[in-house]
Amino acid sequence: MQQLTLEQFRATVEAGGVLAVTLKAHGAAFALQAETRRGDAVLVDSRRKQPRMFVDPRKAMLLLRNLGIRSATLDADAWRPELADMVKASKPDSSAQLKAAHEAAAYNAWLTGKVESARQGLADGSNARIDPLDWENRRKEKMAAKSA
Repeated sequence: MQQLTLEQFRATVEAGGVLAVTLKAHGAAFALQAETRRGDAVLVDSRRKQPRMFVDPRKAMLLLRNLGIRSATLDADAWRPELADMVKASKPDSSAQLKAAHEAAAYNAWLTGKVESARQGLADGSNARIDPLDWENRRKEKMAAKSA
């Protein structure tokens, strides 16, 4: 059986090489198998070269529709929907990732504003430069106040 990546599958469809398509159940997921002019083929993941599995058969049908395939056979003999929890790959929580990205962007905007404000103050004279020795003395006083 041939292994076709999505790009290869698309090219085969466009060339008229796909004669029939079957959504074949394997546990809780479905694989796309095709009868081509060169024999049987299966759609594989381009990185892992393993059959591309669809837990939701609607997603497989949408893919077929986008490829121009309007007819497919469903083979659900080996379908075991109760195994769906074991098939789903764990993905990081996108909500947490988005929240962290928004917090980082907000902090970046705040920090940029503070830096620009300080630069403008130095340019227009409303902020004064602090001598390094004076700054060290102020720092020591603050540290002493914290520890007291």
